[in-house]
Amino acid sequence: MWKRMVTPILAVCLCCSLFVGPAFAADTESSKGVGISFEQTADNVFFDFQVDTATYDRVYYNTSVRDGETLVKVVFHSEENPSDQKFVRLHLAQAILPADTSASTTEEGAKLTFSKATPGQRWTNVVNFASDEALQGTIPVNVAGNMVDITASEFEDLSNAIAKSLDRIEGVQYTSADVDLIAQQFGDAFDKSTPYCVAPSFCVCKLPFVFDGTKCVSGDLWKNFQSKVVSQSAVQVQVEEGKPLRTLGDQELLELEDETFNVIFDTYQKRAAKQQMWPYMLYAQSLKRSNVLVVGGGMTQFEPLVMVNSGVNVTVVDSNLNNLKLLNRIADSSQINKNLLHLVYVPNLEGLDELKTEYDVILALDSLTKAPTELLEDVYFVLLSKLRLGGRWIQLAPSKSRYMSEGSPSYKDFAQIYNRHLGVPEETVWYEWLDIPKLMKILAPTKSRFQIIFDGELGSNPVQFPDNFQLIDLLYLGRTQ
Repeated sequence: MWKRMVTPILAVCLCCSLFVGPAFAADTESSKGVGISFEQTADNVFFDFQVDTATYDRVYYNTSVRDGETLVKVVFHSEENPSDQKFVRLHLAQAILPADTSASTTEEGAKLTFSKATPGQRWTNVVNFASDEALQGTIPVNVAGNMVDITASEFEDLSNAIAKSLDRIEGVQYTSADVDLIAQQFGDAFDKSTPYCVAPSFCVCKLPFVFDGTKCVSGDLWKNFQSKVVSQSAVQVQVEEGKPLRTLGDQELLELEDETFNVIFDTYQKRAAKQQMWPYMLYAQSLKRSNVLVVGGGMTQFEPLVMVNSGVNVTVVDSNLNNLKLLNRIADSSQINKNLLHLVYVPNLEGLDELKTEYDVILALDSLTKAPTELLEDVYFVLLSKLRLGGRWIQLAPSKSRYMSEGSPSYKDFAQIYNRHLGVPEETVWYEWLDIPKLMKILAPTKSRFQIIFDGELGSNPVQFPDNFQLIDLLYLGRTQ
């Protein structure tokens, strides 16, 4: 139930609490009108909300607890202009006692005080995620034999909003039971569309929805295996002197004559060596005589071929046959020992599962970042089943800091930034950051244990997108019973 604070927002300080905690604000553009700060004690969490009190004269709030996290929704309302609302949804890291909440207005806005469900403990994280994008929806309903469309938002008192919508429809008769039923439908829909935020900035959604960095969206775009494991082959070349660089995709590269192809790849390789995305030469030496499974064979990440030349036994799997053809062409022109290079086409998850087990290393170079986390659990599970006890899991992915430096956009928008800076075709429609805590949450269902060998951000200084990545290197210690 939405609650209204007893007094309107006044230009008088009714509750002045000094702010001693870190500042926190939602990342989206329209959230600039609401400032949020918080502090905590062993038993309580305090939030201060700052708004333009000359514009918003009423404030409402709602709290709910689900699966250990707490949702706090706050709405600032203008009586003079009811269509002008400021909405904020906070995903608190742990549970509070909704019934034991106090609220007051302040000179700058409002203050909420929550009692922790488990008192005496200091929360490592207070807020996992914040959003000012209120969920909205339209539901067609049958009321007394009449089909009508009802529209509502999550920040509204649903029963009141539904009743007002029905009152505007001439000739429709309804009962309180009708309103309750429709409100339940909206409540269920909003619950399914609200992300669960299990760690700072790391949220997931109930399938078939996926979290896009800002909200839950449809996951229909990633139904097949080819869309889940993505490794690109795209090279920028100077076709004419003085002209802009041109990007060649996998099919165009395959169609080039040998001489042209060799010149282009040689130039690309030299440029990549000057701006390394990860220390592949170090791994080429340290993994000598190891069996390495490389996930994704896009030419953008050609470094596993360097490993082959250093005596590493490399198996490359990819659902894009062109990527494998390009690697084979590079191997032929570079006199690579093809006895140590195995190219395997895997069109589906079953093909991946048919690979031999007991690899020494699983190497995923930015190939598990272009599909929603929620849809990759089965891929991670199968890959991990191919890793021997004591083996290494090495993964390259966009860093969280790189993502946040771009303003924490949706993963679709982050992909567009990636495409634009890298000069690749608009093929990447999703780009998701990764760090150790997030990876451990993804791998949690496998009940696997790891020791961290290396975890760090690599790239140029000063930062030059997109060459700043998180390199994760883990030692596999097996699974708990």
